[in-house]
Amino acid sequence: MDEKQTHKGRAFLLAAIIVTIFIGFALKLMQYQVVNAEQYQQMAQRGYSSVQSIDAARGELLDRYGRPLAVNEVSYDVIINEAYLPSKMKNTVIERIITLMEQEGQTWIDTLPISTEEPFTFLTETDAQKRQIERLKTEKNINLDATAEVTLNNLLADYKLMKWTCAQCGFVYTGNLDKESAKYRCPECGAGKEQFHRSEDAVMARKVAGVRYQMEIYGSSDSTPYTFSKNIPIDVVVKIREYSQQMPGVEIKETTSRRYVDGTLAPHAIGVVGSINQEEYESNNQAIKEKIEAEHPDWTEQQINEEYQERKYGYNDMIGKSGLEYAMEDQLRGQRGKKRITTDSKGNVLSTEIIKQAKPGNTIVTTLDKDLQRAALEASAEFLEMAKKQYAPELGGSADRISVVAQDVKTGEILAMVNYPTYDLSDYYTKYSELSADPLNPLLNYCTQGIYMPGSIYKPVTGIGAMAAGVIDSNTLIDCRQVYQTGTSYNPRCLGLHGPIDLQYALMVSCNYFFYEAGNRQGIDNIVKYSEQLGMGTSSGIELSESLGHISSPKYFAAAREGSDQQWTFGNVLQSAIGQLDNAFTPLQMANYTATLANNGTRLRSHLVKSIESYNLEETIEMIEPEALNQVEASQEVFEQVRQGMLRASRDTARGTARYYFGDYPIDVASKTGTPQATGGDDNATFIAYAPANDPEIAVAVVVEKGYSGQRGAPIAKAIFNEYFGLNEETIQQQNTDGQLIP
Repeated sequence: MDEKQTHKGRAFLLAAIIVTIFIGFALKLMQYQVVNAEQYQQMAQRGYSSVQSIDAARGELLDRYGRPLAVNEVSYDVIINEAYLPSKMKNTVIERIITLMEQEGQTWIDTLPISTEEPFTFLTETDAQKRQIERLKTEKNINLDATAEVTLNNLLADYKLMKWTCAQCGFVYTGNLDKESAKYRCPECGAGKEQFHRSEDAVMARKVAGVRYQMEIYGSSDSTPYTFSKNIPIDVVVKIREYSQQMPGVEIKETTSRRYVDGTLAPHAIGVVGSINQEEYESNNQAIKEKIEAEHPDWTEQQINEEYQERKYGYNDMIGKSGLEYAMEDQLRGQRGKKRITTDSKGNVLSTEIIKQAKPGNTIVTTLDKDLQRAALEASAEFLEMAKKQYAPELGGSADRISVVAQDVKTGEILAMVNYPTYDLSDYYTKYSELSADPLNPLLNYCTQGIYMPGSIYKPVTGIGAMAAGVIDSNTLIDCRQVYQTGTSYNPRCLGLHGPIDLQYALMVSCNYFFYEAGNRQGIDNIVKYSEQLGMGTSSGIELSESLGHISSPKYFAAAREGSDQQWTFGNVLQSAIGQLDNAFTPLQMANYTATLANNGTRLRSHLVKSIESYNLEETIEMIEPEALNQVEASQEVFEQVRQGMLRASRDTARGTARYYFGDYPIDVASKTGTPQATGGDDNATFIAYAPANDPEIAVAVVVEKGYSGQRGAPIAKAIFNEYFGLNEETIQQQNTDGQLIP
């Protein structure tokens, strides 16, 4: 009896416990569904919150009068937002968007240095690709000697793109089956490894792997969407939106892209933008961090890192690659904003909150004048076309490239910078292979990077040096006997027999004999000194990267001929004095030098930026003022003698070397021609001029490769003067020069 009572008691107690538990569950359920129903519904709906960046508009580039050169326009990018991309569908979605893009004839970002077609090989055309291959192998722990196929297989395995199909039952194994043991059996039919064969579409797998790799190295995540393709056409935008349900995570992002107005006018000065690469990402971000540390030496590591995160470049950012786009990157680049996106449990966007407004970059007003730029470009094209028709190849008909720089004498502002043949900035990426393979290399800025022997345009250097040293004066007469006797086997000749002449006359007719003697009297060290002071062989100060060229001197002569038994001789001084031997300078340096002659020896910094404005032009951030780099150590009388000699070269209708173009010109032009010897046997043509001669405003330098005679650069300079002074001749009239070589 007692035992039965005990069992009943236990049963009752157990039942009571069970009832109590159920009552507790019921009360809690009632709390969830009734009492706190609204609160929990809000929590469920609140879902997921992420912070994403807002791109800032890039500053624009304008000419000196505010006319557009490089501006922004609305464009559309395809992005992959992993916040809405189910991880199991990643490869499938990427394959779908690739297929759609191929059907529409579009491209996407893919820098994986492996070919996209079989047989797979490494892409090793550039040093950057070679470094990327090494980085890829290191990051993925792949043997550095591995072939492209082995490297790709590692990626396919990592990204679950490698597939093996069982021949007996059709089961598909995803991954690297080779890593399974020899005892592996098909889970469906028990077949051994030998019954499996590779079955993925190798080409498509490579393309998907390229996107996966790109997403990986660019840090794609829930908070950092990956830019798959940039600037796609609106019809493709519509198509992608039509298929959005089949491609979760693929979105269209409205942004801005560069539009180059008159893209052929000044491509080398303006430059291009492009997606940031790995090296740029690392070097620029390192520089940003170092700058922050220098600006705030008292900050903690946390403060520095917070500021760094605000300023750093993202993997999807655009960056200036060349020209002013590169040089003024810090000003043109804006500051990213931030937004918080809240979605519900189904991924629907509930709200978007701007945390920080994006700040657009500053607008750069350049010093360029689009009208002068166009005048120089058209004149260059017309001259080369005319030369091919009218001159024999050995007499200038083979001329193939012209570089022109025009500089404001009073400010140092570059008014025009033309390289011809040119190219269209809008075609830079689509026609890059064609442009880079062109033997004339239209992508290179010859105005700042090309170095040319100056020839006789260098003679004012020698004249100024001689007068400043006191070895000649305005009354000094040197008897030109045509052959300059040196007492050695080297006795250079002048092209004329001029008799006793002074500096002005020597400049007018470009007498070699006079400048041989002037160079001999002052010595090479003095010539080098005044060459540097006048801006030859030294930096012009321009914002762009520039070659410094080199001045002919014993030091350079020895360095350039290291290992040979050649020695500096007296004859080298004579050749150097007339702008030959090792003298070689850029067209920009020649223009800066010409402006210095016009400015009575005050050398101003050449510059392409006139002012920095806020994006909407409502505020001037900085106005660039003229900057004197140095003053030439010579009296005003010295420069006046050179001015008069150069003016006579234009005005003297019987003997002036530029008389055919400026003999009766309505404005006084001071000019100098040059016919330097060039590699390959053809003579180049160099020409410098400034106007008005007695109150100079504009200086011009022209180089015509294979131009044969110095005066061949005069019509291009004349076209610039016509535009600048409002004379506006419709075409260049090439006048007969009776075939005589003018130095």
